[in-house]
Amino acid sequence: TPIRRTPVARMLSTKKALLCLVSTTVASAWVHSAPLLRTTTSMIAASNRPSPRLWASEPGTTDPSTLSDQTDTPVILPDFDSLEDYLAYMERVSALPKGFAIGTADGTFVSAEAPSMGKLPIRATIIYLTEGSTENWAAVFTKNKFPGAPIQVGRQRLADGGPLHALVINNKVSNVCAGGDGVGNAELVCNAVAQELDLPNGASSVLPSSTGVIGWRLPAQELATDVVPKAAKALQMESALAAAKAICTTDRWPKVRSQTLSNGARVVGIAKGAGMIEPNMATMLSYIMTDAIIPKATLQTMLTEAVNGSYNSISVDGDESTSDTVALVASNVVSNTDEAEFRDSLRVVCQGLAQDIVRNGEGTGHVLRVHVLKFPGTDAEARRLGRHVVNSPLFKCAVSGNDPNTGRLAAAIGSFLGKF
Repeated sequence: TPIRRTPVARMLSTKKALLCLVSTTVASAWVHSAPLLRTTTSMIAASNRPSPRLWASEPGTTDPSTLSDQTDTPVILPDFDSLEDYLAYMERVSALPKGFAIGTADGTFVSAEAPSMGKLPIRATIIYLTEGSTENWAAVFTKNKFPGAPIQVGRQRLADGGPLHALVINNKVSNVCAGGDGVGNAELVCNAVAQELDLPNGASSVLPSSTGVIGWRLPAQELATDVVPKAAKALQMESALAAAKAICTTDRWPKVRSQTLSNGARVVGIAKGAGMIEPNMATMLSYIMTDAIIPKATLQTMLTEAVNGSYNSISVDGDESTSDTVALVASNVVSNTDEAEFRDSLRVVCQGLAQDIVRNGEGTGHVLRVHVLKFPGTDAEARRLGRHVVNSPLFKCAVSGNDPNTGRLAAAIGSFLGKF
């Protein structure tokens, strides 16, 4: 069945030259406009409605069959008619940078909070730096005032400034607001990784992440004694796709973006997230790997900039999560990297993953992209305007009904400007 298109709604304020573009289709397609790599502020949001075609990214884009030899992802992905086609394409673009290995494994646990549910599945993923630990890594965490235990551990690791040798991620249980010692449980899993991989700096060189149910205790013993050892034995150096699949929870499909620099260095990112998505980070985890040599301070600055223009500019349901983490890790294998080129590649990867998260949002059937031009305030204030528009219930209802009423758009803009 052909996808029903709806017109682009435009409103221009002659006083402030404020331009907002919104495009929606039943298949969560993206607006026909230039890529996000420009000096504009953009907010992307999803509204709920079942989607008959999950793999469309942009109407009329390149047939994926012509991209069989492509190893990088464009800003806008091609259309896909099936999950199989999408996964085959993802496999082609998921080659790991040099110096990285990934292993995943499954296990089971019985929730202390809900034992009547019986044995439940849980999965762990290890990202391992094969060439040794690195001082060059950066991270950005949620601003939620009730952060999970892994966030507390990660913040301390970042503040300590020590080297990083591995990351461990589990799904199913988020280790947030749980009984017992959440930080201790996270450290127990990190220690298991350090022992299995014989890391010289021990658990302090392992960065933990958890995603899943809030309020349940982390099954740390099951992870440490069963799942982590199996994940360590499953380490492979070929593809990031296995990790992209393993970290998913309510995601409908895995997300990978990649770029290759002129010196051969690669930037490869994976992400998960479908609900509790709102600026200031969301219920999402994202891990970006590169074999380029970039100093730690420079990596942190670049990552913060990239996050503000990508993950902090999206919304699905307006709820900010307790577990969000974006980590950028360099294995320091490929030298002579142009920092400006790396910054652009990092931005492309982050923006692509942010777009994928919105398209993959829980119940998403429409996607709105709002561009704010010539705003009289700061970039942060312009993002607040974008957030106000995309979270307007009346405007989202209009879009969901395939009637993007410009009056409701004007009302949302006017409401914000009145407060501004």
